[in-house]
Amino acid sequence: MTRRVHPLFILMTTLTQLRSLVIPIAVILFNDLKNDGFGMYTMIGAVVISFLLLVFGIISWYFYTFTIDEQSIRVNKGIFRKSERTTQRQRIESIGINQNLLERILGLATLTVETSSDSGKPEVELKGVRLEFAKQLKSTIATRVSQPTEHTVPAATYTVGLMDLIKAGALSGRLGLALVGFGAVYQFANRFIEKYISRAFDELLHLSLVLLLILGGLLLLLIYLGSILVFVLRYGAFRATREKERMTIGYGLLNRTEVVFHQDKVQALVIEESWIKRRLKRAHLSLHIISASGEEEKLLLHPFIRTGEIDSFLQEFLPRFQLQHPHKRAVDRGFFYVVRWPLLGYSLGLILLNGVMVYGLPEPFRYFGLPFLLLLPVYYAVARSGYQNTRYGHHDDLFVLRKELVNRETIYAPRLKIEAFSGHVSRFLEQKDILKFQLTLRGSSVFHAGYFTQAEFEDVLAWYQQTFLKPPTPPAGTPLSGDE
Repeated sequence: MTRRVHPLFILMTTLTQLRSLVIPIAVILFNDLKNDGFGMYTMIGAVVISFLLLVFGIISWYFYTFTIDEQSIRVNKGIFRKSERTTQRQRIESIGINQNLLERILGLATLTVETSSDSGKPEVELKGVRLEFAKQLKSTIATRVSQPTEHTVPAATYTVGLMDLIKAGALSGRLGLALVGFGAVYQFANRFIEKYISRAFDELLHLSLVLLLILGGLLLLLIYLGSILVFVLRYGAFRATREKERMTIGYGLLNRTEVVFHQDKVQALVIEESWIKRRLKRAHLSLHIISASGEEEKLLLHPFIRTGEIDSFLQEFLPRFQLQHPHKRAVDRGFFYVVRWPLLGYSLGLILLNGVMVYGLPEPFRYFGLPFLLLLPVYYAVARSGYQNTRYGHHDDLFVLRKELVNRETIYAPRLKIEAFSGHVSRFLEQKDILKFQLTLRGSSVFHAGYFTQAEFEDVLAWYQQTFLKPPTPPAGTPLSGDE
């Protein structure tokens, strides 16, 4: 039976189109406000645009139909250019349910279905369906198994509490992004509230230095708290479930995202530990998976797990990945070549910052940036200590690559998921017998760490090129070893 998506799709489409026009509309409205009120042509234009978008939403809804039967799922859409996509249900491997804020308010969801195809696009994408229907379809796919087994493995579920999310947001390093966002908003709004900003700066110049520092600290604190709030809103209500070989991960208080995938789609496990998190014995776990869009993407697995619990956690939820300690260290003589560019970048940045402050700020504030230059030798010492933990190792079909300066990142990649393994080195460093390891996964993710010796590279290359087939059966009459 052919049916259409929910009629609320019309409202969702109209509001989505209006949201894409919010910046030009805001500029027009602000200009009218500066001219003491909205003009008649502005009001007429707003009504006409809203009406056209509503008509577009109605027509889009009318031509957006889908059919689901026992064998296939067929989706038809398009106004001027019609498209039809049919997917056999037996080929479906996973399904994702996504909800942005508007969809959550309207009780709708976007449903994406993944198959074994490598087309790079979702086989099925249904927008504007009821959340209950999306869950029902997900349930039918999740319960589709080839043959029932006698021993059913119970589903394993875990959630992340609010306090852990707050701590993870506080240590996520998103303050820099928050400052960039604040600066962008200020640049956009400055043209409309310039006179108020100038008046505020004139008032601040009459305050004492101590009070200015307090106000600046309060502003940074508000931005910092805002970055934590954004993190909690993005990953709130985090819940993950493993049922046999299939995992479901859902998160988001406003824009709800739910991804279902087979564990065979996991390309790599990444354990990230910032310098502060290591002091607290915590880590951030993420997965690189092949998503329903056919592209490789990074998916949060746990934002704030205790390092002592990682091993048992992986045994329960990702048994393919076992915690290992890579034993092959990077060579000491490679440290300078790893740290030289970051150190040079930080040095130039601090020198430039101090130059701007000396020539652009009044007397009390000119030399506030000089103490930050003392952080350079501290960074060098911490990076030197961390580089000693840059290592690699491999066991059976799992490769482990760890790189560390100040922060630590450990990558676990199954051999079958590694698209290419290569060594990168300049002609100058080739004479010193050192090179960088580089892993390229299926997709676009690339990991690298170094420096290691040419002999170590050849050792890993030999492991990577090993056959995955079982060794041939020995001829009859061949004596067996004691273990056999």
